Amino acid sequence: MFKVLLFSLIICYSFSCANSALMQKEYSLDMIIPPSQSELFASNFISTSNNELDACFSPDGNMFLYTIANNSYSNTFYTIFLSKKLNNKWSRPEIAPFSGQYSDADPFFSPDGKKLYFISYRPADGSDKPNNNSDIWFVEIINDCWSVPKHLGEAVNSKSDEYYPSVSKNGNLYFSSENGKTGYDVMFSKHTDTGFAKSVSIGDSVNTMATEYDAYISPDESYIIFTSIGRKDGLGSGDLYISFKVNDKWTKGVNLGKGINSPFMDQCPNVSPDGKCFFYTSFRDNNSFVFSKKISTAEYTTHLHSPLNGLGNIFWIDNKKVFEKIDNQ
Repeated sequence: MFKVLLFSLIICYSFSCANSALMQKEYSLDMIIPPSQSELFASNFISTSNNELDACFSPDGNMFLYTIANNSYSNTFYTIFLSKKLNNKWSRPEIAPFSGQYSDADPFFSPDGKKLYFISYRPADGSDKPNNNSDIWFVEIINDCWSVPKHLGEAVNSKSDEYYPSVSKNGNLYFSSENGKTGYDVMFSKHTDTGFAKSVSIGDSVNTMATEYDAYISPDESYIIFTSIGRKDGLGSGDLYISFKVNDKWTKGVNLGKGINSPFMDQCPNVSPDGKCFFYTSFRDNNSFVFSKKISTAEYTTHLHSPLNGLGNIFWIDNKKVFEKIDNQ
C-alpha cells in the first residue's frame, strides 16, 4: 500500500536557510579557482571525519551531491547528501529527498540537469526488502521537485552489481558491472529513441585482467577516467587511469601518476560541468599515531575526528593539471 502511494506522488523538497552553514565562496562553481595541487575539497564542510565519496555538481552549479558511507566493512550502507546554493550561500548538507531508506550512492547529473542517475540497493520488484545487489536508478528534476526513483531497466542492470553511472552529452551511459572473473569492467550503453541499448564492454584497452570500475566519461566522449585495482603500475590499492578515444577506439589506460594517485585507494573521478575542476575520492591516512610525547584526551579525540583519518575524503585539482601530468609522462 505504501509503495503504491509512494509511486503516485512527486516528492518536492526545499531547503531551509534558517540553520544553513556557508560553503566557502571559492567552492562555488561561478567563482571557483581550483588548486594547482590536489587538496581537500571544502575541508570540514564536505570533507570531514566521515566517510565521503562521489563529488557531483549540477550543470547550473547550484547543487552539490555526494555520498556518505558508514564505517562498516561487513555491512556498508551509503546515503546521498545534498547541499544547495541559496542567495550565494550553501546550505548545510542534508540527506537528498530520494535517499535515506535504502543504500544509495554514486550520483551523476545528466548534462541537461533534468535527471540524476545513482546506484541503489532498493527493491525493484515492488517489495520492501532491499535488493542483494546494486542497480542503476534515476530521478527526474523539475522546478526543484524530485520524482520518485525509477529503475533503469534490464538492458543496463543485471543480477550482479552495477556501479557509478556517467552520462555523455548525447545521452550514452557508462558504468561498471561485476563480471564474476576479474571483479568489475567498464560498460557502455548507447542511448536510443527507445531507451538504453543492451550494455557491452568498452573494450580490452580499458578492461584488463585487473579490476576496472568508477568511470567518468567526458561530455564529448573524448576521454574516460576510471579506477583500476591490481595493475603492475599501480601506486596503491586503487589508482585513477585515463584513456582517450582515437579513431573511435579507446587507447590503453595511463596512470594519472603521483600528485593525484597515492599509496591509498583513489577512486570516484568527476569533472565539474564547466570543465575546470577535477574531483576524486581518496582514502589517504595522515594520522600515523606516532607521538613524541603523551597526548591529551582532547588531542587524541581531535586526531580521530579529523579529515585524512583513513576514511574517504573528496579531493580536487585544476583539471588542466591532470592533462599536464599525462603530457609529461
